[in-house]
Amino acid sequence: MALVGSISGCVEAVPADVVEAVAHIDQDLVELRAGEFFPTDYTQFSHQWMVLKARAQADEDLIRWPWEPNELEVALRQLQAEGDRIVARLTKEHESLRRSAEAKIAQAENRFQITTLQVSVVDGRFLSRQRPDDIERLMTQARVLYDQGQYDQSLIASARAAQSLFTRSAVLRGELR
Repeated sequence: MALVGSISGCVEAVPADVVEAVAHIDQDLVELRAGEFFPTDYTQFSHQWMVLKARAQADEDLIRWPWEPNELEVALRQLQAEGDRIVARLTKEHESLRRSAEAKIAQAENRFQITTLQVSVVDGRFLSRQRPDDIERLMTQARVLYDQGQYDQSLIASARAAQSLFTRSAVLRGELR
C-alpha cells in the first residue's frame, strides 16, 4: 500500500470498496434466504463471488496503471449489479409474502372469532373433533412466524388454521339448522 502512494499514478489492482460491496450483498442474500427463494440465481452468484474473491485476494498486493484494463474490477462491478438485482427481487418477493401472510392471518383470525361466537350460541359445545386450543395454537404460530419474517411458513400455519376453521364452521352450520 505504501508503494501505491510513492509511485504517482498507480492504483490498487482491486478497489477494496467494490469487494466490500459485493461481500455485503452476499450477506444480504444469505439473510434474505436467497438459496430458498431463487436457488439457481443464488448458486450462480455465490459461485462467481467465490471465484472473484479468490482472484481479488491473490491480486491484493498488486498495483497497476490507471489506463490498464482491469477485468477483475469490471467482473466485480457486474457481480455487484447482478447481486443488487437479486436483492431487489428478493425484497419484492418477501414483501409480497408478508402482505399475503398478513391478509391470511387476519382472515383466519376473523373466521376464528366468528366461529367462537357460533359455538357460544350452541351452549359452548364444540361439535367437531378439534379443540379451539388447536386453532388458537395455529394462529399464534402463524403470528409468531410472521413477526420473525418467515412469511412463507406463516402462510402455511395460517392456511392450516383457516382449513380447521372452515371445517368447524361447516359442522356448526349443519348443527344450527
